[in-house]
This record gives sequence, structure tokens and C-alpha cells, in this order.
Amino acid sequence: MGLSLGGSTSSGSSNATNSTTQSNTYSPGQTSLQNQLGSSLSSGLTAATNGTMSPGVAAQETASADQINKTSAGTGSRISQFLAARGFGKSGATGSAGLQTELARQSSLAGNNANFAQVQQGVNSQNLLSSLNYALTSMGMTGSGSASGSSSGTSFGAGATFGLPGVQSQLSQI
Repeated sequence: MGLSLGGSTSSGSSNATNSTTQSNTYSPGQTSLQNQLGSSLSSGLTAATNGTMSPGVAAQETASADQINKTSAGTGSRISQFLAARGFGKSGATGSAGLQTELARQSSLAGNNANFAQVQQGVNSQNLLSSLNYALTSMGMTGSGSASGSSSGTSFGAGATFGLPGVQSQLSQI
């Protein structure tokens, strides 16, 4: 008769760490454009907070006012000629017509100012929104991340065998 005993143990652990960082690279042209955009938005925002017109809107307002003035410029002399040709030159109608013409011109100019003040309000709102987006949004994508982990384990094994003399030899003959 025989008896055999055995056992084993093992243990192990491992650690892993990984880290990644990504950032965008811009060409000189892109960087220049970003600087120009930031400067332009800053200028527009400053004009809005100071209550002044931005250069583009001011130019449009001036061009429109010039057109109103050019349209009205010859009206007084044409009315005087028209009334004089019909015998009303000294009747006082000329002065009244001239006054009405000037009042109409002033009314058109006031409407022009109000119109472009409204246009400027729209530009200011767009500039404010664009400035906020520019200031608070990251240009491009940047990212970073890390990961780590560990594992460990232990195993244990045991065994026993038991044998009777002669049984083994008889089993092998079967």
C-alpha cells in the first residue's frame, strides 16, 4: 500500500499605467486669422458698450443720408421755378413749399438715423454672441486621459493518491 501527498501555491500581481495627451497644431495662417477675429470682435464689443456705431454701419448710414440730401438738394429751386411759371412766385407759396421740402428732408434723415440705430443693435447682438463663443469655447480639440489598473491572485492546489499493492497490476491485465 502506498500513499502520496502533494501541494502547490502560486501568487502574482501586475500594474499598468497609460497616459495620453492630445492638442491641436494650427498653421500660421490659422493663428493669424484667430488673432484678427479676436481683435475684430473686441473692437465691435467696445463700440457696443460705448454706444458708438461700428465702422461698417456708420458708413452705410452716411451713404444713405447723402442720398437723401442729394435727392432733396435741387427740390427748392425746382419748386420756385414751377410756382413762378404759374404766377405764384410772390404769393408766399414758394416759402411754404420750401419749408415743407425741408421738413420732409429732416424727417427722412431722422428715419435714416433710427433705421441704422436698429441695424447697429442687431450687429451688437451678433458681436456679443460671437464674442462669447470666441472667449468661452476652446478652439480646436484638446484632450488628455489616463488609465491605470492592477490585478493580483493566489492559487492553491493539493492532491493525494492512494494505491494498494497488486491492485494496480491486476487492473492493468484487465
